[in-house]
Amino acid sequence: MNELQRQATILELANGGASKSKIISNVFLDHSSSLQYFRMLLENKLLIFQEEKRMFKTTSTGIRFLQLYHLVNELLK
Repeated sequence: MNELQRQATILELANGGASKSKIISNVFLDHSSSLQYFRMLLENKLLIFQEEKRMFKTTSTGIRFLQLYHLVNELLK
């Protein structure tokens, strides 16, 4: 799985809400790598952290990113 695939997978898992541990275990990330991915996705407003639920959630921008990601993958097939 490359970096872009990992980013898309994180956003897909967080669509609707997901805990950090669920995302890490499904994407097979170590703690250090996960911090880098979360930081990048949060800084680019593709992901938000819902403090009250202690969950990550994909933003509307993140959903648009996923739509474009899947479109490009289809075009490259």
